[in-house]
Amino acid sequence: MIRATLTIARRDIMATILSRGFLVWLAMPVIGLAFAVFASLVGGPRDAAPPPQAVAVVDPAGDFAPWVQAAAAREQTRNAYDRLRAAHGDTAAFARPAALLSDTQLDALAKRADVAAMAPRRAPAFVQVIIHGDPEEQARRLLTGKSRFGAALVVKPDGLMLLTRGKVQDAERIRTLAGLAWMRRTLAAEGLSDRMEAMRAAQPDITLAVLGDPAPQAQRRGAPILATGAATVLFALISLLAGALLSNMVEEKSNKIIEVLVAAVPVPAIYAGKLIAMLAVSLIGVTVWGLLFGGGLMLAAAQLPAGLIPMPPRGWPELLVLGVAYFTCAYLIYGAIYLGIGSLCSTIREVQTLSMPVTILQMVILISTLGALANPGGLWFQIVSWFPLSAPYMMLGRAAADTGLGIHLASIAWQLAFAALVIALAARLFRYGVLRSGSPPSLRQLAGLKPKAA
Repeated sequence: MIRATLTIARRDIMATILSRGFLVWLAMPVIGLAFAVFASLVGGPRDAAPPPQAVAVVDPAGDFAPWVQAAAAREQTRNAYDRLRAAHGDTAAFARPAALLSDTQLDALAKRADVAAMAPRRAPAFVQVIIHGDPEEQARRLLTGKSRFGAALVVKPDGLMLLTRGKVQDAERIRTLAGLAWMRRTLAAEGLSDRMEAMRAAQPDITLAVLGDPAPQAQRRGAPILATGAATVLFALISLLAGALLSNMVEEKSNKIIEVLVAAVPVPAIYAGKLIAMLAVSLIGVTVWGLLFGGGLMLAAAQLPAGLIPMPPRGWPELLVLGVAYFTCAYLIYGAIYLGIGSLCSTIREVQTLSMPVTILQMVILISTLGALANPGGLWFQIVSWFPLSAPYMMLGRAAADTGLGIHLASIAWQLAFAALVIALAARLFRYGVLRSGSPPSLRQLAGLKPKAA
């Protein structure tokens, strides 16, 4: 029995890998990604936001442009620091909120590489222009024709005027920066800048103590994203790979190959061999896709500041190992169901009819899993975690959040036991399907699982 099972498995693995369609099957995600990139390159520039245009500063005194340019640079640094602080949490390097940073601290932060990398690229440049005649009329002339200026800021003795050519997206931002620059210039003229900086620097640091939640802020924010992503990726892989058993089974029945196999080896060996073979082929495909896309993601992540990408609480290696384990459990469960259904079908139409309930069930399970991951705790969370059809998705999502290793070992053992039960029942269904002939079975025949004589 074992020798026959391994023979069938080796036959199916070699027949799949050596086929011309296997390379196309492996390349499908790469082709889809390449098509998406091509479509974005072709259609992207049409909908892309226009580059920021310079702002002309029309100032008779000639000293306002440096003030507003400094305000814009500090605003960029403050936003970059705020993003890094959200990624790292309230650590020692990011203890003070961005709104409480002084100008001296912002100027020092602007020199850091991680802050500079997070600074937004779209920022207006403020350019001092030489005054010729009336400042307001000159501003209007600067915004006519093919000018590099998108807006003009007129500095008057008693206030500011912003002129824009049409609707400018950054108008509110320019008004805010100009107001900050006016206030700082006024404070400097009154000799109050040093006093304001000293007051900002003297502000006490407020220590934040979160009771009942020892997880760092970055993990709390990143855990739901990782959990949802892990469960969704596992669902997509199972739906794509386990469904291939249906079409393969129908093809062999239509080519009479299954009859030759039945005459040579026991039917349970055929069932077990096919399930093992497709699991091995699926693991090969997942490995290839993981190396391709994982390598690309690692290269992209290396260009980002440290701490921006959420980190699993137990580390990536353990999450990947648990992912392979839960993928194997889910594939054995759903693959056994699909293989049993495929043995009953003789045409693609019958495949679509009989696989519809399983597909609907999978969607219900995915929605239930995502809902439980979004609201941890409670009875429903535990039910979805241990219900065998949803446990692989749910427990992988919990592994991406934070769960002890012991509960995963217990869950994997429970899923393997349930998979053995499903395989035993589906093997009887498979035997019925390959030995029967004629029209599709009725529900009464399926309940009895007795092959219909030819």
